Amino acid sequence: MESSLMAETKHLQHSITSGHVWVVVNETSHVPAFWAHPQYGGPFPGIVLLHDDWGMGAHMRARVHRFAEIGYYVIAPDLFEGQRANSQLEADALEIYFKDLALPKVTAALQALETHRKCNRKMAVIGWDLGAELALQVALQRRDIMAAVAFYGDPTSFFGQLSQLNCPVMVINGAEDELTHRTEAQLRAELAADNKPHQVLTYPGAPHGFFNDMTPTYVPEAAEDAWFNVLAFLETYQGKPPAPDMNGQNFWSGRVY
Repeated sequence: MESSLMAETKHLQHSITSGHVWVVVNETSHVPAFWAHPQYGGPFPGIVLLHDDWGMGAHMRARVHRFAEIGYYVIAPDLFEGQRANSQLEADALEIYFKDLALPKVTAALQALETHRKCNRKMAVIGWDLGAELALQVALQRRDIMAAVAFYGDPTSFFGQLSQLNCPVMVINGAEDELTHRTEAQLRAELAADNKPHQVLTYPGAPHGFFNDMTPTYVPEAAEDAWFNVLAFLETYQGKPPAPDMNGQNFWSGRVY
């Protein structure tokens, strides 16, 4: 079965521009990032994507491209500043080292999008694992976020605070994920108690990391369904992204754009 990231959508695809950029964090530091956006039209809703504890890789860049093709301005800060894990031990070490340094980088990425003339300031944040925890943290701390999506993150540190969420939240887990399985009942209870807009999706037979089509943990059916659910969630709270704008552009007869 094809990758969830390559699954057909109901959206016309935009021609996009993408590349590596530097985002200013403060007067003395910058964070590398990968971003993509439609070439024409706009303004567009913005998404900050936050990678897992293995670091920025090809799969994250593919996610950036896919969201941009649908009509989002997207940026993914490299929270580990170019470092990538090759083992779970290395991934754990990178997370420990960079976790407390990550939030200012996320804030800088959000600022870069919000101040861009082609972004409509309707912002969302989506994260995986470590990135999921950061997405929840952002949803708790900021009032300018319209939606947050957390893929298989550990919510333990946020228990007792979820009533303070500032935006709708979607949590996506695999039923075979030991990390999230033991906390999901409490997560559901706390989200339901406050009656704030939320969705918790748990996919039978799916382990931790099931959305990544470049790893052995990939589960195509679950990943594809999660992909479409995320798109629907974003449309509900950010609005539908603009369709490709073909007016005023120079096109050649016989070519496909």
